[in-house]
Amino acid sequence: MRLLFCLGLPFFIVQVVDAEDRGEHPIKDLSNASKLIHWPNGFDPKETDAFVHNEIWIKASAKVIWENLVDAAEWPTWYSNSAELQIAGTDHKTLQANGVFTWKTFGFPIASKINEFVPESRIGWFGNGTGIHAYHTWLILEEGNGCRVVTEESQIGPSAIHFNIEQPTAMYDAHHWWLTALKFRSEQASAK
Repeated sequence: MRLLFCLGLPFFIVQVVDAEDRGEHPIKDLSNASKLIHWPNGFDPKETDAFVHNEIWIKASAKVIWENLVDAAEWPTWYSNSAELQIAGTDHKTLQANGVFTWKTFGFPIASKINEFVPESRIGWFGNGTGIHAYHTWLILEEGNGCRVVTEESQIGPSAIHFNIEQPTAMYDAHHWWLTALKFRSEQASAK
């Protein structure tokens, strides 16, 4: 693995391998898993090979946060773990209900399909790559003069097992950077 720095944040380049199941499995901390997440069949964190939970409070409206999340064409400009993002369809800029997009994250290509889309509240998508099937979800909860934003991801497959054993904090760290960048971007937009 090589560790690069992009916009001051570490960026991991990962080699995807066909991992054999040697009986090893990543450690999953389910203690903070949100009971408010809608998991599709087969992706409940208790049933998957890997899981991560992150959350942050953002002093911005759900509308501003949502606009930043669905403006996926802009992710690579502010989230260093995303690249080569292409959205299928006529809009080509923002995520839509049932939409499809392709991108690179952790250095390997992922084909994603939106499964849940509730404006200013919830978005969740499937992500498929070599040896990995994932479900990534976002939840925006209004609290006081801002919002608590929760993001969780469940993964299954041999590459998910291998990646999370070899780099047990990489997914958590990357989602933390994503939330931190989302917080900065949303709070800056709200201050205007």
